Amino acid sequence: MRGEKKEIQCLEVWSKNEKKIYGLMLLEKKHMARGGFYFLESLWGPVWSKELSAKKITVLMKDLFEYIKNNDNSIFWRLSPPASVLISPRYLESEFYLESNFEGPMDFWDLTPTLARTRPPMRTLTLDLTQSVEDLLAQMKPKTRYNINLAKRKRLEVRWSKSVKDLHEFFQLSLVTAKRGKFNPHHMNHYLNILKRSAEGSRNRAELVLAFHEGKTISANMVLFFNNTAYYLHGASGNEDRNLMSTFLLQWEAIEKAKKEGFAFYDFWGVDEKKWPGVTRFKEGFGGIRKDYPPIYEIPLKKVYYKMYQLYHKVKG
Repeated sequence: MRGEKKEIQCLEVWSKNEKKIYGLMLLEKKHMARGGFYFLESLWGPVWSKELSAKKITVLMKDLFEYIKNNDNSIFWRLSPPASVLISPRYLESEFYLESNFEGPMDFWDLTPTLARTRPPMRTLTLDLTQSVEDLLAQMKPKTRYNINLAKRKRLEVRWSKSVKDLHEFFQLSLVTAKRGKFNPHHMNHYLNILKRSAEGSRNRAELVLAFHEGKTISANMVLFFNNTAYYLHGASGNEDRNLMSTFLLQWEAIEKAKKEGFAFYDFWGVDEKKWPGVTRFKEGFGGIRKDYPPIYEIPLKKVYYKMYQLYHKVKG
């Protein structure tokens, strides 16, 4: 196993004998608001080679845990593998989180994982990009199709980018969006780390798509491309020129790009009618099917400090 000492590390799990990669994961080190402590986050990871058995993954996960525990000072590790190798037996009964190709839980509950206190949305919408463009348009709500065509008639300029300069444009718009939506925005370094990890020319990458009107950036999205799926990570727009419907156009541009490059799915990265009713309605306008994300767990790396962290949040209520 190897990784780089940065805010976001990419860990590779290698087979010593066969000289090939068995698994990959990102580790983002995050500073906690109280106490000066850190925790590690690997959302939607690790990802494993399909040739591995459940037993083999169990052994590798334990080795990975020991490696992280011995090489980092964080108090816990938050993770959520795509096929949820830490899935609780009680979820097996409901089949709530299971993917169709998942056979059962791995046997390493001696690591004492607990469900995370906070988490991204539990559900998302995914588009099947193997459909024709005509079918993708047909499954949209009429208002969404109308808004895409309206934006096209306004002759907005759309550009894809990986530049830090354009990332600053995206970030400034994200601050406006956060204030309008009354939620806390991510820090600039969060997005910068994502963009810096995007290798030039790689199929697995992060890109920005921006819309311009009369030379001014009016909206921007960050899109992740990984494996067979493109993910709409975050979108941002200003308070002016919202009548130009640029956000609808950017979404369609990303869907078309992913389809042309051979990606099989487009993931809208979370829907929640109660927390984000407006955003959820926007995403639902493009069609797609509902999918449940796997649960997110926390594994203590320093048990005493982790118990203090849990107690703090329990008292806080």
